Amino acid sequence: MNLYAETENRKNPVSLRLIGLYAFLICPFIIAYPNTDLSYWVTRFLQAVCVVIWCILQHTNGLRFIRENRYFRLTIHVWWIFLIVNTFYQVPTFQLTQIYYWIAIWNFMLMAEIYWRRDFIRHLYHIGILFSILIYLNTFLYILFPHGLWFDTEWIGYGEKNRYLFGNYNQTGLIGLVSLLTWGTYTIFSGRGYTNMYLLIINVLAVVLAMGSKTSSVGIFLVSGFFLMRRVIRHPFRWIFSFALFYILFFVLIVWQGKDLQDWPLLSDFVVNVLHKDTSFSSRIYLWMNSVKLILESPIIGYGARSTDWMIENVHGSGPHNLWLMMLLEGGLVSCILMIGIFLKLFTLSKQCNNIIGAYLAVCLSVLLLMSLFETYYIICLFFIIVIAYYILKMQITQKEASEPIDPPEPTEVKES
Repeated sequence: MNLYAETENRKNPVSLRLIGLYAFLICPFIIAYPNTDLSYWVTRFLQAVCVVIWCILQHTNGLRFIRENRYFRLTIHVWWIFLIVNTFYQVPTFQLTQIYYWIAIWNFMLMAEIYWRRDFIRHLYHIGILFSILIYLNTFLYILFPHGLWFDTEWIGYGEKNRYLFGNYNQTGLIGLVSLLTWGTYTIFSGRGYTNMYLLIINVLAVVLAMGSKTSSVGIFLVSGFFLMRRVIRHPFRWIFSFALFYILFFVLIVWQGKDLQDWPLLSDFVVNVLHKDTSFSSRIYLWMNSVKLILESPIIGYGARSTDWMIENVHGSGPHNLWLMMLLEGGLVSCILMIGIFLKLFTLSKQCNNIIGAYLAVCLSVLLLMSLFETYYIICLFFIIVIAYYILKMQITQKEASEPIDPPEPTEVKES
C-alpha cells in the first residue's frame, strides 16, 4: 500500500501561500542583485523575515523531532556552528552572514520535519513549481538580456562580471540541477508532470550551453540522460560506485597535487574536447596548488569563512574552484570530515532505497560532486540540495518499510498430554 496514495490521487490546487513561503526561504539566497543602498535594506528585511519564520516554526514544532533523523540534524548543526565560531575566532571583521545562512537551512529542515511527513508529495510539488518558475523566468530574461541583467563593478575576481538571475553561469547550472532534482523526483514518484520535466530539461540545457558553462552542461546532460533512459539503465549503482573511485583518484592525483593533464592522454582528451578547457583546467591547477599550501599550514580548523579579498591575496583567485579545498580552507579537516559523512549518509540511503528514485537522486548528487570539482558554489545552495535529497530518501525508505508484509508469528507446538 502506498503511504501517500491519498495525496497522489486527489487533485490539489496550487497553493500560492505555500509557494510564497518557500520563496521567502530560498529565493533571497539564490537570486543575485547589485549591491546598493536599497538592496542592503531589502536584504536586512528578508533576513528579519527569516528569523521570524524560524521563531514560528520552532513554536509550531514544540521541540518535537523525528528521532531517526537526529544524527543528520546534529551533523548539519555542528557543521554550521563550527564554521561560525571558527570564523568569529579567526576573521577580524565581524559579520552575521553565516548565521543567517544557518538559520535559513534550519528553517528548511524544520519545514521538512513538521510538514513533509504529513503531506510529503504536496510540498515536493510546490518546491518543484517554485524552481520551475525561476528556471522559466531565467530563460525569458536571458533571451531579453543575453549579456546579463547587470554588471558587478565591485567584483574583484578574475571571472566575468556580467550577472544573470542566479549570478554567473556556474550558479545558473547549479539552480538548474536543483530544479531537475526536485521536479524529476516528483514526476517519478507521482507519474505526473512529464511535460514540465521535458521543458525544464530543454530550458536548462539550452541556457547553460548558451552561457558557455561547459561543466554545468556536462552535468545537466548526465542528469537528463539518466532521467530519460532510467528504465533501460541496468545496475546504476555500479556506475555510481565506479564514479566514486574515479572521483577520489582524480582529487588525490590531480587536484591535491596540482597536476597538469599533459601526461594523462585520456583525461586530457576529455577535458579539451568535451569540457573545452585546457590541460591546466583554465589555470585552476595554480589555484589548487596555492590552496593546498595554505591548507597544510592550518589543516585542522582552516581559516574560517573568508572574503574574496582574502582569497585574491592568498589563493590568487576568487576561490579554490573546488568544493573540498574550500571546505579545508574554511573549516579544515573538521568541516571536511563532517561533509564527507553527510554525503556518505546520502549515498547509503540512496542504495537502501534500491529503486529508481534512489538511483536518480544518487546520480544528481554525483553530478553535484562532479561540478564541484571545478567550481565553488554558494554553500547554502549546496545545503538546500542536501536537505531536499535526505528527506526525499527518508520518505522513500519509510514508505518501503511500511509496504513490506509482516511475517506471521510461528505456530507454537502443543504438547500432547
